[in-house]
Amino acid sequence: RIAGSLWSVPVDARAHRLATAVAAGLPVVHWDVSDGRFAAPGGFTPSTAGRLLASAPPVESEAHLMSHAPAPEVPAWAELCTTIVVPLEVDGAPAAVAAIEARGVRPALAVSLGTPLEQVPSGLPVLLMAITPGEAGAPFDPAVLDRVRRLRDRGRNPVVGVDGGVGPGHFSALAEAGAQWLVSGTSLFQAPDPGAWLEACRRSVPEG
Repeated sequence: RIAGSLWSVPVDARAHRLATAVAAGLPVVHWDVSDGRFAAPGGFTPSTAGRLLASAPPVESEAHLMSHAPAPEVPAWAELCTTIVVPLEVDGAPAAVAAIEARGVRPALAVSLGTPLEQVPSGLPVLLMAITPGEAGAPFDPAVLDRVRRLRDRGRNPVVGVDGGVGPGHFSALAEAGAQWLVSGTSLFQAPDPGAWLEACRRSVPEG
């Protein structure tokens, strides 16, 4: 599963770069949302995401709700998305997962670098952060690779992915670690040839 995050893309370039990447084969758009408390303020609203989607070829969407109380945001995002990701670390995570499932959408958990993997519950897809949540454009932290291996070896989560700072130089290591879901922003949307970027990723990393 390859998903592209537009958060780090300049506002006036988002529609064009999204349309270009989708036309080149981007299968999923990753909409980041932040309440300014769990992570730095920014990201998208469902209405903004809807307008951008209307300017691009049809594409699947997922949302990453970086909020202390994500459940109230679920209904609007469920109208656009097949997957909604919420932070494991917030008290509202269980209620949000229940709300996502009630809408017939796939829930997933995002896990920050400093969170012990022993806290990750079984049965849900997991998106391991390779940067501090909300710091779009930050460099990839290779410490995430061992975390991917450990979760894959545990075998209790159906999909294990990585979000943050992902670029072509990381594809081989991510594949070796067992990642199946990658979220990239700056590297993908600034690539001179997004199609070549996506093909290099597909050749290296099996999709979940």
